[in-house]
Amino acid sequence: MGVFLIAVASVLVQYLWHSYERAALMDAWQEVSCKITKLDVDDSSRNQRGMTKYLMVVAYDYQFDGKEFTGSKIKLLPTEASDPRKLKKKIEAYAEGTDTTCYVNPQTPTEAVLKKDSKAALYSIWFPFLFIVGGLGMIFSALFRKN
Repeated sequence: MGVFLIAVASVLVQYLWHSYERAALMDAWQEVSCKITKLDVDDSSRNQRGMTKYLMVVAYDYQFDGKEFTGSKIKLLPTEASDPRKLKKKIEAYAEGTDTTCYVNPQTPTEAVLKKDSKAALYSIWFPFLFIVGGLGMIFSALFRKN
């Protein structure tokens, strides 16, 4: 049981660390002005339960190093919901024709987002470590138990 706890917690730690690293790399991305040219909600796909999945589809134009680009991501991961009402605030924030800010990867200027990823995963990484410590405790108590 202790080995199982350590294995599961280790996978969770790796996932959280990867999420944090991805967000931390975005700190080097450059902030540029952009204009929303398209905003739509795609309801053509289904989630794992067969229910309609609502996906925000956005397009925006921006300039970087004197060249024109078109971006299509709000965040690195898709912005989706099972209820279109949950997307209402985001739809209002990115209305067509809105001038806003986007973040451009200087190494790959075709890669841009409207919102950087959160580093909150780092604040949660301590939790699975408790399970690793608990799993180690179970292993040590089994190995060094006095008979």
